[in-house]
Amino acid sequence: MKKRTSLSILILVFCLMLFSFPSFISAHAYIVKSSPNSNETLKQSPAKASIQFDETIQAVNNSIQVYDTNGNRVDQKNGRIDPKNSSILECGLNRSLPNGTYRIQWKVVSSDGHPVQGVIPFQIGPGKTQNEPLTIQKTKGYTPHLDLIVIRWIQYFSNAIYVGMLFFFLFVIPNELVYNPFVKKTISNLIRISFLLLLLSILFSLPLMATIELTTSWSSVFNIQTLKEMITNTAFGSIWVIQVYGLILLAIFTYLIHAKRFSKNLIVWISFIIGIALLLTKAFTSHAASSTNRALMISLDFLHLVSASIWIGSLVALAVFIPLSRKMDTKNQYMDMIRRFSKWGIMIILVLSATGIFESFSYIPNLRSLVFTDYGRVLTGKAILLCIMVIFAAMNFFKGRRNNEKNLSSSLWGELITGMIVLILSVLLTNLPTAMSSPGPVNIIKSVEHGRSISLHVTPNTIGENTFEVYLKDKNGKALSNIQQVTLTFKSLEMDMGEDTITLSEVKEGYYLAKGMDFNMSGHWNVHVHALTKDLNTIDTDIPCIVGSQ
Repeated sequence: MKKRTSLSILILVFCLMLFSFPSFISAHAYIVKSSPNSNETLKQSPAKASIQFDETIQAVNNSIQVYDTNGNRVDQKNGRIDPKNSSILECGLNRSLPNGTYRIQWKVVSSDGHPVQGVIPFQIGPGKTQNEPLTIQKTKGYTPHLDLIVIRWIQYFSNAIYVGMLFFFLFVIPNELVYNPFVKKTISNLIRISFLLLLLSILFSLPLMATIELTTSWSSVFNIQTLKEMITNTAFGSIWVIQVYGLILLAIFTYLIHAKRFSKNLIVWISFIIGIALLLTKAFTSHAASSTNRALMISLDFLHLVSASIWIGSLVALAVFIPLSRKMDTKNQYMDMIRRFSKWGIMIILVLSATGIFESFSYIPNLRSLVFTDYGRVLTGKAILLCIMVIFAAMNFFKGRRNNEKNLSSSLWGELITGMIVLILSVLLTNLPTAMSSPGPVNIIKSVEHGRSISLHVTPNTIGENTFEVYLKDKNGKALSNIQQVTLTFKSLEMDMGEDTITLSEVKEGYYLAKGMDFNMSGHWNVHVHALTKDLNTIDTDIPCIVGSQ
């Protein structure tokens, strides 16, 4: 009966992992709206250009410039962040700009520390062609480079070893093994090595972020002025100072742990808490810190980081203590560690699943984005690897229950190596644009009264000009022929911008088409489809959709 219960729990956890994508999520700043809008045609010259982003932007390395078709600047060179709203970048324009096409070139550093830049075209007066966009609005975010991947991975992994080893010592190792010379020496060495790696990764993270936020090279950032600017003018700099203070405290208590030669005393507990506090600082530099529900998202991100770190760090402990399973006098104690950690492991996986599901649903708009976006592909790969980790964990769980050490070393190392790869993918996810920026075309069919259906297709479903197609069919799937007019009414669900209505042209029976720039910001929208029949009856439905920024 107990075996069946345990198996049921593992199957449940495995299913949860299939539908959860735990990650250390962060995202770049994206345009909510701009004035002028992308590809907007204005009747007269505007007084200024402004861009509003979905999060606050940092005071370093931002610019907004406006050029005419000849490459001449037409702004007043006074670009700045709006002092009343730190998510708006604006600049004044020269008076009485002549008719023609213009482009706004902008660059900002988002709250997660990554530079984003792009181009927004607009037009004053009638253009040379009609009903065609001037050009495509472009947005380019930061792409993770090898230096970032290596430094961030070392930071994640070393912090995980430090926290996980202390957790393992405090909650998992049986009392009879606490004073075992091999156990004490191994833990002491791993704690010191992980601290040194954590120290180096955090110290190098400041110049790393300087190269990213200031878009410069490593050779240019090692000077007092540049590093001072990073510390005083960026959100990351403030958190970095706190991390350095934490490292100083951690150095003191790490030395005391070594000097005291390990015992379950207050020094170990304080070191464990400081290690967890450093994980909390990571949550304050993620996208969670700029979300609308800041406290909730930081808490979830923090829980996720702590759970993942304890899992990875404990796996390191189990792997390095494998020699204990080969000795007759410590074999039973080692298998007891496997059983004791398995109980914690189930709880850890449940926490990872719950936080991962919540976070991922905030950044994955649809199943398509798992295949057609870089973020979705990396997330899918991470989910598969996490499922493999769960399989390894289940194997180790049952081996521990049966006191069977056969092939235990292989499955433990398999679980640990998979976890190390997962951390690499986590670093990539932290620095890739989320899938919310590219949800893809809308293709939704809604059933209405009398068995009829309304299909809405929107391409490319981004800010700027889109093609809107509506198909009307009866209960037998045939095109409705008695339609007098079809309109679409657009309403943003995230900002009160009023409503905008367009009338579609009939291409053929049951098929209606229009082009327009009615999606002028990214995010959640509602499209109300209204069809008026020739006998003055109406067919209505609401279709929610997510509009991308690129």
